[in-house]
Amino acid sequence: MDAKGLTSQKEQTAAMAELIADLRKMINNPEYSDVDFVCQDRVRVHGCRHFLIARSPVLKRMLVPGTRELPLPDISSTVLLSLLEYLYTGTMVEYAPLNSRKAYEVITGARYFQLQHVDKLTREFLVNSTATVGDDLTKAALRLSVALEFGTLSSELEILSIEFVRVLNSKNMEPVHLQALSEKAFRYFLHKTKSKSELGTLSFGEYLRFRQIILWCASQVCPEEAADVVNLSLPDSKGALMFLRDSSKAPAADEAQWSYLRSILLRKEDPGNPMASLLSLVDLRRIHPELLMKIVEPLQLVPPADMLKAYQFQALERPRMFAKDSVCTWEHGTAYKTIGDGSTLQKVEAEIGFARATIAIFRPFGIYEWDIIIEQLCHQFCEIGFHFVSRLQSGKINFNGSTLAQQPTGWALNMDITEGTRINFRGGEGAPIWVPYEKDFGHVNARIRVQLDLYERVCSFSVDGDEFQLAWSHLLDGIYFPAVSLGKGNEGRVRIELVSGFDLL
Repeated sequence: MDAKGLTSQKEQTAAMAELIADLRKMINNPEYSDVDFVCQDRVRVHGCRHFLIARSPVLKRMLVPGTRELPLPDISSTVLLSLLEYLYTGTMVEYAPLNSRKAYEVITGARYFQLQHVDKLTREFLVNSTATVGDDLTKAALRLSVALEFGTLSSELEILSIEFVRVLNSKNMEPVHLQALSEKAFRYFLHKTKSKSELGTLSFGEYLRFRQIILWCASQVCPEEAADVVNLSLPDSKGALMFLRDSSKAPAADEAQWSYLRSILLRKEDPGNPMASLLSLVDLRRIHPELLMKIVEPLQLVPPADMLKAYQFQALERPRMFAKDSVCTWEHGTAYKTIGDGSTLQKVEAEIGFARATIAIFRPFGIYEWDIIIEQLCHQFCEIGFHFVSRLQSGKINFNGSTLAQQPTGWALNMDITEGTRINFRGGEGAPIWVPYEKDFGHVNARIRVQLDLYERVCSFSVDGDEFQLAWSHLLDGIYFPAVSLGKGNEGRVRIELVSGFDLL
């Protein structure tokens, strides 16, 4: 060492490490301390007054001369030791937070003492540790429950809570996962996963939401029996869809078990029973009437007045998009016009575009069939299929400038005079991806039937009675419109006839 001090980075690093090691010996060491902190858990933690007032303006105000003991009723001893380690050494190693609860508590303590760097470091730890959750539903449930205990802080870090909700919503939660969700966390999950679809639409997800609430309530009071008892009377998604297809497959409930479970779930003497308020988050009006009548109502978990309101809405107020024997018409751009009763669509301009029926398929279950009859051949190509949206949109769709298959959510059977018959593999931006598909249908009076099976989430076609192979599977839950594109020229005319399923919309 010369007069200029330490001359190498290596020497400086070694000296700093030695200083930190020596300062760490002062943490909670009564030999070097002159003040005691009495923490939330009644544990005494020792500190050095002069060192701490130099490091924290808050502690400088609190540790007035003569103070030998300072109560900290809102800070635990483990959190205080983490903060003292930082104040003494500028690091958190030995007392670093090892889990999310401790991290939130350290952030709360850091804000109390205005230690902004500790706040920043610990928030970074929380964000980085989110990756360890992966697709583990139990971890996500526990993390979400912890996060929502910390009020304002959880709002600032809501991006973490939303990620936990995404994980929980990616699979079906079993009782073991639901047990890990606090009531506050479960309410937050229900709020964030609430469907934004219009009131007039039936939602299979709303039934599953009802089932999830009952399962959560049951898992809180009788975790060992919850799954078995609930599954007997509230079928899961597959069982409910089977029931809608064949109402003879009603759930085989054990009334004795359900009476026992109801006696627990409906304890009126318990003011903390959350079931009634949780069920208020379910819109019964959007549950299929057969599920309401044959599965939900017999459980006697919903007040009769609420059931009556749901039935009245289903019978009198829910908008019907189609009345039986009505004519289906088209909405379109400048390249088309409708003629006759509105069910016939005529190409009148050379520009490309697409048109879709005014009927919207809302129900996330059912089998829908419609025919497109070719009355006049199109120039170069013809596309028949459907246009999908996740929800009804305000404003007008741009029907000009692109074909049905070129729409991000357009699905089409295409007959091209040069490429033959094909289907687009998926909807998406830019050019569609085509796959060869069955025989040509390019002749006058050809009748192309579209069958959309939303029980199985698949679609298939037939031409003049000849059934084609399955076109698409794994279709999404949303709203479907029959749709067509009629070539590049000003020729082409088709008519739509609704065959089955639409009278229930």
